[in-house]
Parts: sequence; structure tokens; C-alpha cells
Amino acid sequence: MINRRSLRIKAFKNLYSYESCKGANYLLGKDMLERKFSPDLNSMEIMDKEELKRKKAIAFECYTSQMDPEKGAKSMNEEVGEEVKEAMQLVDNQNESDFRRLSKDLAGEAAKVSKDYLMVLSLLEEFAFQNKKLSDEKKSHTQTLGAKAQTKTNLYSNQVCAKLKGDDAFQKLIQAHKVNWSQHADQLRDWYKGVLNKDEMFRAYIKKESTDYEGDWAILDYICRGIIFKNDLFISFFEDIDLDWSENQSIVRSLVLKTLKSVKEESDKLQMADISYNWEDDAAYVKELFKKTVKEDDYLEGLLKGKLQNWDIERVALTDKVLLKMAVSEMIHFPSIPTKVTINEFIEISKTFSTPKSKKFVNGILDGLAIDLVKSGIIQKSGRGLIDNK
Repeated sequence: MINRRSLRIKAFKNLYSYESCKGANYLLGKDMLERKFSPDLNSMEIMDKEELKRKKAIAFECYTSQMDPEKGAKSMNEEVGEEVKEAMQLVDNQNESDFRRLSKDLAGEAAKVSKDYLMVLSLLEEFAFQNKKLSDEKKSHTQTLGAKAQTKTNLYSNQVCAKLKGDDAFQKLIQAHKVNWSQHADQLRDWYKGVLNKDEMFRAYIKKESTDYEGDWAILDYICRGIIFKNDLFISFFEDIDLDWSENQSIVRSLVLKTLKSVKEESDKLQMADISYNWEDDAAYVKELFKKTVKEDDYLEGLLKGKLQNWDIERVALTDKVLLKMAVSEMIHFPSIPTKVTINEFIEISKTFSTPKSKKFVNGILDGLAIDLVKSGIIQKSGRGLIDNK
């Protein structure tokens, strides 16, 4: 199930990507100015190279000053003003485009997780089909192979697989998310023959003269736990189709196993596990956290500088800056989330995604900022079970 920590991690990754995009876009603007103030080698006119060089130096100085006011914003030079404004407009347009793209990516997170979840469940159906297909192929060679041609279809007749095949809600979700394994036919065959068929527990199940419901459920649970979510071939495949698989894997695994558990008894009806307790609220939360952190970047930067008197903020790791800004944004704009929860969550994220010393650094900065912002009334917490400003 998608929880708030996983959403914070996804927002953090997109914010980190956005900061990287901003750096690249800044260089695009400089490249534009470089081209505008470089000699036109195809022109027959005699160019004053020194004059162009002089203007380029002024343009770069103005551009840097306007794009980074901390370095001392200067008045726009009339000689190069239009060119600098054009370069700055290019950067603004690119930044806005990247913001919209990354926001959309966050909004589609549930769909991405849902598709992975459905692909794993439908993979069980595909393996059942491979079992029947392989059995039919061997039967066609009965005269040549004799007894060796006999391959049982225990997985194809698996009673739990039958519940997946016969559940209208599940099949509608498969269609809605466009889950289709047909383009991976060769891979499915290789997985079945090269991985499942070489697994001792799976082979023991296939060789049984007859199976019961308990055994049918147990083998599917084993295929998921012991093969799909552990074997490097499957992990590599899902990493290729989902760049966030390293984070999504645990969520998808939980959803798959919970869904299988819903039909552990023969009388049970399939219940699809929910990806979130309330996805509408969660989606609004992560979208707002991303938006506020981007739009209030200058304000958040100023708050951080007030607590980094003995540090050069330019030397603070980008991961730490992003985490700190996100945490402060959450403390300010989400009154129902306790401040201590926010601080602890971002400390935990820093342990995985930042430097070894980040835990203490993030903790110290956020503790100090929280105290100041509560005193000034900027942070105000309220809601059920909360004491104001705690």
C-alpha cells in the first residue's frame, strides 16, 4: 500500500530532478547568449570580434546577476538587454515545462503502481497458460517421446488461478490499465522453462497426480514470494518498465500478497487490495507538497540561510537542501501533520538518500527552524488529536 513516506520519497525525487533541470536550463540560456555573441563565420561582413567579446562579457554578467540575485542583481545593460531577456525567458519557459511534467508524473503515480500490481497478478495467469501450452506441445510428440511427453497441467487447472480468470472486477482492471503480456511471449516461455520448471518446489507441484485448493493457493503464494519478487530476471524486467521499481517493489509485493490472501480459503471471493486508504487525499497531499516547495523556493531558501550562519549554503548537498525545503514546506502548509512526524520522516529519508552525516544535520536544522517558526506563528498545527503548534 502506498503510504505517506513513499509519497514523500517520490516528491523528493521529482524535486531533485526539477533542481537538476533548472541547472541544465540555466546553461541553455548561457548557450543562447554564447551563440548570439559569437562571430557569424558565414557572413561576408567584417565583424569586430573584440566588440562582440565585450558585449558577450556584459551579457553573461547581466544574465548571471538577473538569474541569481544573491550574486547582486544589476540593472539591465541597454546594449545586450533584449538578448539577455530572451535567454531568461527561455529558461523560465523550460522550468515551467519541467514543473508541469514532473507534477503530472506525481499525479500518475497511483496508475503506475496499479499497473505493476496487475502485471504481477496477471503473470500468474500467463504461467498457467504456459503450463497448458507446454503440455500440448509435448503431447504432439507422444509417439517419439513416450512417457516423457506426459506433462501435467496442474497450474493450468489451479483453482486460485481460476478465480483470477473469472473475476470480472480484476479483468476490467486489466483492460483499463492496458496490461498485456502478448508482446513478451518469448520471455514468458523462457521464464517458465528456465526458472519455474527448474524450481524444485514448483516441479514437485506439477508432478502431483492431483492437487487440492490449499496446495493450489500455496504454489501461487510461493511463486510470488520466492520467485517473482526475488529472482534477478524478474527484478530486471520490472526495473526496465518502471524506473521507480526499487521503491514500488515493496508496495506492489504487499498488494499482490494481500490480494492472494483474500482467497486463501476455497469459499473466499477475490478482493483486490487498495493501493491507498484514500488516494484522493494522498494525491492532493503529494501534489501540493511538490507545488509549494517549488513555488516558494526563494522564501524557503531564505529561511534555511537564517539557520546556516556558519555554513555556505552553496556547499550544502543538494539532497539535503531539497529535503530541508520539503520538510519546512510540509510543516508550514499541512496543519494536520504534527511537526515531530515531519522531522522524523525526513530524517529517515535522509538516511537512505543523502550523505552519512545528513541525519544529524537535517535533524539540527529542522529542530531549530521548527522552534522559530512556531514562535513567530508561521507554523500552526491543529486537528483531531493534535495540540496546537506541537
